[in-house]
Amino acid sequence: MKKIQVDIAAIKRIVFKSIYLLLSIMILSVITGCAKSVNNNPLRAVQNVNPSEGEESPLKIVIYTDFECGACERLNLKIEPKLREFKAAGIVQIDIRLLGAISDDSLRAAQAALWAAEKGRFIEYHDAMFQAFRQNTEEPCSKEKLIELADSLSLNKKALQRCLDSDCKKAELTKNMDMATADGVGVLPAVFINGTKIEGFKPLETYIDVIDRALAEQSN
Repeated sequence: MKKIQVDIAAIKRIVFKSIYLLLSIMILSVITGCAKSVNNNPLRAVQNVNPSEGEESPLKIVIYTDFECGACERLNLKIEPKLREFKAAGIVQIDIRLLGAISDDSLRAAQAALWAAEKGRFIEYHDAMFQAFRQNTEEPCSKEKLIELADSLSLNKKALQRCLDSDCKKAELTKNMDMATADGVGVLPAVFINGTKIEGFKPLETYIDVIDRALAEQSN
């Protein structure tokens, strides 16, 4: 009778060990699944970056664009605001390269925007130009409209007049075009995220996904 009691105790120990092992495996599976869920969610990966720690250098984003490009206008409206949020958080740095390649009007407008950049007002001028196209402003790239825009931003309109009369930024635009050619740009807008090229206007998730992958590579 005593022997039977010993056997039952042994069986209980085996059962308890089996249950403990099974529970451990289940907990590990849940933890692993959660980790995969985080890694597969591009928005989560970007949001979890803490740039204030200074452990990661910002990703580099280069945008080739033109004021007379409709897809570029959509990029400015729907994608650039989110990219600028990442820039403000220290996650990315953004280099906007105007081309002014579509027409003489876009060339003139690009020169005006680069002139505004000298005054520290590039983004304001750049966004206002695309806004003018969205509002179907008549001849938004005319010299008169460009000067009016500068005046509305409290910039020296006579100085811009002199710049436009002398094509003062044409060499800089030529340099941008040379860089676009070297980078193999064939469609506008063209966005490069740490070297990965996205041509044409794409949904926000496309850009987020590339940023997410670049951050993952950077952390490895």
